[in-house]
Amino acid sequence: MAVNARGALPEIPEDGAAAQLWRQRRIATISAIRQKQDSEKIPALAEMLHQLKSLGYRDTTEKAEIISILEADLLSIPGHAKYYQDKIEEMRAGVLADSKKSAAEIIRMQSNGEKVFWEPEYSSYAESALRTLRYMPSAETVAVLGHFLNDPEGRDGKTAIGTSRRAPGDDFDPHPSNAEAATSSLRELGIESPPFRDSKGEITPEEIDSWKDWWNQVKEGKRTYRFIGSKVEYGLDGPATKEVIQHVERDRKRDEERETGHRKSSTAAETGATTTVAAKPLSIAGILAAFALVGGVVWYYLRGRRAA
Repeated sequence: MAVNARGALPEIPEDGAAAQLWRQRRIATISAIRQKQDSEKIPALAEMLHQLKSLGYRDTTEKAEIISILEADLLSIPGHAKYYQDKIEEMRAGVLADSKKSAAEIIRMQSNGEKVFWEPEYSSYAESALRTLRYMPSAETVAVLGHFLNDPEGRDGKTAIGTSRRAPGDDFDPHPSNAEAATSSLRELGIESPPFRDSKGEITPEEIDSWKDWWNQVKEGKRTYRFIGSKVEYGLDGPATKEVIQHVERDRKRDEERETGHRKSSTAAETGATTTVAAKPLSIAGILAAFALVGGVVWYYLRGRRAA
């Protein structure tokens, strides 16, 4: 997407003095946003971060500094990711409720300035919100994305209100399902040793299921995770306690030992079977040789009697 997209921040000038002015204006904007309520602060900071990370801005020290400030500010706000989950669920509930109303009632609501929830608006927002979360590496973000991994909406090709996600004649869905969007963001969130390594382009059902299994293990206290570049181990509720880490490590070692023992048993069984199979031809050969020897002795004896 181009930097000159509607509503985008201005490009970072190449001139050093102008670039510093760009930086100062962004810092002033952030300072003003900090004075607002969290419900306004979160989307405003996130939008700036989303633009700088996803649009084609030049890589400069000024850009890196503003991104660092935005990330720190966002992750310091309790509810920075839950905000998007609640907003998606609120809009979905509104769409389901308004879809059951008559055309006359919808017109009346619009005339009175009341909010009407439309499915296309909801689908577009859900996709954008879940994609924005990929720029907020935190345990809260992982929990929200993990929640939407189990969201069945859209995986059957239907919208929240049961209509087809594809317009007549289209060969593609205009928006990914919530589970696909959540998987895409988990893929890009910077989690060390992700459960699905063959991530190439399109999200597959196998990748979604791999992440679901991974998240279920985290919820059950059977796994911790880290973000790339960090030494902090996270569990379901944030940084994992020493006891949880030790428990996970014990389970991991036990599973490795079981797997090793299973492989050794399988190898021993295969070796034994090979030895048995190889021994059978040798035993048969010995028997045939014995018969040949006995036959030779009998023939020699009979020949001697005839000569006598």
